[in-house]
Amino acid sequence: MKFAHSRARFKTVSKDPGVFVASCALLRAAKLAGLLRFGFRGFLVFVVPRGYNTSDYETAAFDIMNVKRDDESWTEGWVNREIRVRLANPPRIKGTPHKPVSIYNLKGLDILIAQDIEEVPRDVRFAATAVLQVEPPTPGHINAARRLWKKTPFSEEFAASLARHPHNVILAAVLKPLTAESRIRDLDDIDRIETSGPNLFDLPGYSEVKPWAKDLSMDVERWRRKALDWKLARSGVLISGPPGTGKTLFGSALATALGMRLVSATIGEWQSAGALDDMLSAMRNTFASVNDGRGAVLFIDEFDAIGTRLTRPSGHHGDQYWQVVIDDFLALVSNLGDGVIFVAATNYPRWIDPAILRAGRIDNHFTLSLPDTVTRAEILRHHAGDTLSVESLMDLADELDGRSGAELDRLVRDAYRAARNEDRELELRDLEAQLPSMLDYTAEQQLRFAVHEVGHAVASLALKHSISATIEIRRRFDPEKDGSFGGRTIYDLVPDHVPTETSLLTRIAISLSGMAAEQAVFGDRSLGSGGRTGSDIEFATGLARKLVGAYGLGGTPVYIGAADDIGDKPLPQPLEDEALQILRDQYVGALSMMTAERERILAVASDVMAHGSVRIERSGEANAA
Repeated sequence: MKFAHSRARFKTVSKDPGVFVASCALLRAAKLAGLLRFGFRGFLVFVVPRGYNTSDYETAAFDIMNVKRDDESWTEGWVNREIRVRLANPPRIKGTPHKPVSIYNLKGLDILIAQDIEEVPRDVRFAATAVLQVEPPTPGHINAARRLWKKTPFSEEFAASLARHPHNVILAAVLKPLTAESRIRDLDDIDRIETSGPNLFDLPGYSEVKPWAKDLSMDVERWRRKALDWKLARSGVLISGPPGTGKTLFGSALATALGMRLVSATIGEWQSAGALDDMLSAMRNTFASVNDGRGAVLFIDEFDAIGTRLTRPSGHHGDQYWQVVIDDFLALVSNLGDGVIFVAATNYPRWIDPAILRAGRIDNHFTLSLPDTVTRAEILRHHAGDTLSVESLMDLADELDGRSGAELDRLVRDAYRAARNEDRELELRDLEAQLPSMLDYTAEQQLRFAVHEVGHAVASLALKHSISATIEIRRRFDPEKDGSFGGRTIYDLVPDHVPTETSLLTRIAISLSGMAAEQAVFGDRSLGSGGRTGSDIEFATGLARKLVGAYGLGGTPVYIGAADDIGDKPLPQPLEDEALQILRDQYVGALSMMTAERERILAVASDVMAHGSVRIERSGEANAA
């Protein structure tokens, strides 16, 4: 076929500036390919710029072919506008089958419009006469549109500057009266996001992720200046950590810092849309909303709910459901548009399918921890409006160990409320009044905590797992707060880049040594080693099961499943028995060591009680930390 005569091409497009510039771009691509003069057989694929309205290009394709409703070609095959010109991936319409292009539905096709070449299957690309990349409007196209709408053309400099902006900005300028050029600086403000939330770089904390965010912000600025290809800047990040560590705040604060709009969603929202097709549609709509080339932070919360594909399908129908969901998600996240920052947040990173976390999809993973004393003081000052100094808040912050940023925010809000009720400004005493009622650990309880932690430290140093260890205990606790620790040990570890069977067994022994030290010194054990995820016993049990069921380091080398899956399903009974025997043997060995070191353990524990914190070296020296 041939395109319509040049005069006829623009007979209808002058009614819409978006369609007009789309027509110009399509014709320019065809001309550069040598197809405008001689026509072509078969069909063409036009890949339009990111962020441009594909429906404008679809309409433009109809117009430049100049086919009328009373033409024979219309009555024979154009009734539903999906025969001669169509979109490679048309919008989904609820209740109707989705009809993306395939090699089986090309009959009658002349022009295929795609926003991304990945929307076009490889066999369809091969069958096409040509695949043409459509460039954004040129300065000449922009001024031609101005003339058609009987407006004064722009200067060459202004038109060239305008051509570098997104589609919506170009159309806004085309439609604007003569004053447009005098307000050239306002062009950058059209797509500027007005934000009212905090800027990430103004917030206390987030030390783990701020360096990455700073580098990203510089890349975003380079991309905006057209000085950097987005393929070199694009980045996905996973943020994990306990509840209240500021994962959700991070997403909005990053968007503010980058001057981008924030698009938020949760896996649960997608699932609530309905059946599988409805969930996929909701997920695709979220991704489509950011793929406009203008940049956005796409924040997905509760990301662990995306599920994981089993290495060995169980035969349950749910296996296929999650296979389809994850496959579709992988395709979407791999084809994010220019300027899109993908941020996922979860409390449980181990539950996420490994394929999602590979490089090119999610390149970075940062774990947010609960704030330390200095950071807690900075968070309190931030929420208090900087009316109090960090130094004046240090003692208060020390009493709030284990509190998350969200809890500290609530504490300050409660303190503000108390001050308002008395019609005065916030004072330090208002914050102090919000402190929880603390109870003191008894001397016997503090000694038990110290003995427990010294047991871990002694085993770690003796088994050459660490170079030094710092032991800390607490003297007071909040009876209403879960997870308050009585003590902890911080290690300076020996690098173990290639774990062996011996080093894995060492880790189990060290985890069990706290409990063994209690038995060696007191003759009984407390429940401080178990009862929760992340406890000594949970770690030791999980590692023993992985050792025999995933790593093949048991009596019989065997693989039952991936290490991350082993904890969620039962092992064959012989392997369960072997894991139990490993735990039994390592505990017996740890108890023997702790019994032999009983006097040393008591001596170091006494130092810990006296100073609150003690650092011990492999040489045996102990120093107050």
